[in-house]
Amino acid sequence: MEGQVVIETQGKQVGQVNGLTVIDIPGHPISYGEPARISCVVHFGDGDVSDVERKVELGGNIHAKGMMIMQAFVSSELDLDAPLPYSASIVFEQSYCEVDGDSASLAELCSLVSALSGYPIDQQIAVTGAVDQFGRVQAVGGLNEKVEGFYNVCKHQGLTGKQGVILPKTNVQHLALNKELVESIKNEEFHIWSVTHVDEVIPLLMGQPFKSDTEDSVIGKIAERIENFEKHEMPESFVTRIKNWFV
Repeated sequence: MEGQVVIETQGKQVGQVNGLTVIDIPGHPISYGEPARISCVVHFGDGDVSDVERKVELGGNIHAKGMMIMQAFVSSELDLDAPLPYSASIVFEQSYCEVDGDSASLAELCSLVSALSGYPIDQQIAVTGAVDQFGRVQAVGGLNEKVEGFYNVCKHQGLTGKQGVILPKTNVQHLALNKELVESIKNEEFHIWSVTHVDEVIPLLMGQPFKSDTEDSVIGKIAERIENFEKHEMPESFVTRIKNWFV
């Protein structure tokens, strides 16, 4: 059954990030963590960010709240005078059960800004954490299971020495990892990055600052793409015909 669930722990991909989940088995006291491939695609639209899990009733209320908070932060950072000329769709790939909680909102944010900017995400790194409307990274649960789950997948696919997990700094005190993983971290075969803000996360994943007045940045690239789109905007009649195809 190897390869049935697609998880990449090497290379780079636009709009795709490794989130982390905890699986509980009914009637069994032990839970375990595993990575979840979160993807985002963008297309011509009116700025709507579609939460696929919510639309098909696989996403809970807390997950929906986290998505809306994440979208509000991105919108405020872009500081646009008009609606975003793109729409986006975010989904947990190969997920067939209910998703709830806000611990994936940081990962979802990263997939969104990657898809909007075109900057790829390093698949060697997994992300967990919630975000608020100011971009601060907040604590989540199940840290040990999540970190150990991603480590096990990386070990199975081959450790590169650059793999690891980004997690909230406020969660560091909760880490109680197994001896094998602790040794791997000591030997710099696997890494833990603790963060407090989105500004620290994006450079680790994409090699670019989130925003900057003096150099290329993710927010700057998104603004540039929007400006280029507006300069070459399609005639209204053609846009109307495209919309009519989906009515």
